[in-house]
Amino acid sequence: MTDRKLLIDVGSSSVKWAETSVGYGLTKGGSLPFPDRTVSEEPFYEVPREKVISVVREIVDGSDAESVFISVQMHGWLLADGEGNALTEYVSWRDGRGGLLPYGFGLSPENGVKLKPNLPRASVAVTEKLFPEKTAKAKKFFTLGSYIAYRLTGRNVTHITDAAASGFYNARTAEPVSCRLELPEATRGVEVAGDYRGKRVFTPVGDQQAAIFGSGASEDSYILNLGTAAQMCAVENSFAVGEYESRPYFRGKTLCTVTNLPGGGYLSLHAAEEGLVSRLAGQYLTAISALPKKSFLSVTGGTPRYYGSLFSSVFAEMGMKTVISGEKTEGLTGLKKLSEECCL
Repeated sequence: MTDRKLLIDVGSSSVKWAETSVGYGLTKGGSLPFPDRTVSEEPFYEVPREKVISVVREIVDGSDAESVFISVQMHGWLLADGEGNALTEYVSWRDGRGGLLPYGFGLSPENGVKLKPNLPRASVAVTEKLFPEKTAKAKKFFTLGSYIAYRLTGRNVTHITDAAASGFYNARTAEPVSCRLELPEATRGVEVAGDYRGKRVFTPVGDQQAAIFGSGASEDSYILNLGTAAQMCAVENSFAVGEYESRPYFRGKTLCTVTNLPGGGYLSLHAAEEGLVSRLAGQYLTAISALPKKSFLSVTGGTPRYYGSLFSSVFAEMGMKTVISGEKTEGLTGLKKLSEECCL
């Protein structure tokens, strides 16, 4: 056995993949478009689940690697009946239905997330009220990561970096909250979820954490992750709470995260607006002020490669030392690193 590994990054715009083996870099890679949504009436954003699974299976079936490591976009979900038959399509992180009705519950700091319209726990509660006929038979909850694991291995399981984004978990202990739905098993390490056609499939991880893990960004820096959406982060060595989300990271650390910052999706609509540079600089500096103190700014993600001159102006106006990652495949590189330390 050569221990070849398949790495799959299920992002919001595309599903990227590459192969690797011990002592080698990323090889034999490619990408496929992430499926378009079918429900587009605001604030709803649903994507056909079978198309998502079809893309993942096409990649896995086309590889002769022995192990599969996956990162996924977070804050999305599906519901299923007691037999695991899906009752909903994939409800994306872009879906804001959770803001249509009162939440009806609160969160502890140890949940690690804030109440917001795209929080799966809020979104599910609103869906149960708006569409009781669709959810009456619902018994199981899936994140996108755990649903991919389930369809490949038969096991509803994912890593805590993905699971905690749902709002249904204690981000410090990885324990689920008490609710009427059967929740995915959340692992604290990247572990074997099961087998798919002779390949070992490992528990999926959150795409933000994988990208930052693979970026090489210093843990003594603020980390601005600029993808379709953007987050300002700081790594702490143990569980930490503050005016930010306390997202589980790897090796027992916390990825302190300020969310809802302008990223590539926002810029595709507003890049030509007057005063944009100052607005972006102000929002990023405000986010930094909420985080544990660090020494400088690291920038990761693909968006700066498309708006280079804009961000040069933004970072100049922010007036702090800034290092931009030269890595173009942070998520896949993060998965490679995890594949080499999969006992985390």
